[in-house]
Amino acid sequence: MPDAFPGGFDAASGGFMIGLEAGELVGGFRVTTLCCNRAGMCHGGKLASVCDVYLLLAALFREDLRAAFLPTVSLTLDFMAPAMHGAWVELRAETLRITRSLVFAQGLATVEGTPVARSSAIYHRTAPQDGDSQDTGAALRALLGHMPATQSKIIP
Repeated sequence: MPDAFPGGFDAASGGFMIGLEAGELVGGFRVTTLCCNRAGMCHGGKLASVCDVYLLLAALFREDLRAAFLPTVSLTLDFMAPAMHGAWVELRAETLRITRSLVFAQGLATVEGTPVARSSAIYHRTAPQDGDSQDTGAALRALLGHMPATQSKIIP
């Protein structure tokens, strides 16, 4: 997907990648010098930013939310272990609940199967604006060639 703000924080810190595994959106990034603190560990700010965006993309991918973007209401992270320079951090998420105005999601970031961060987020579902036809979830599914299963967590 094209980056609406090229050269921003994602570019400066190396961003992250997404892919499809068993019908689920999986994210990941390599811990490079760009995202390390002085101790050679992935900076907590990098983990928080990636978890925030990845949880949102995973919810948009999985659910039929028909939205371009959902603002973050709350993001909580529990740092469980360091992700050292050179490590591959993998991200997986699940959507817990969707109401008329909120989306609840949680995820886990791991390095070689060891949890490094647990995240929980709440996103605000905004009303579609006139002429707003972008659907990020549909664009991701099309990009990755995925047909969604019937969603059952959406509460109108």
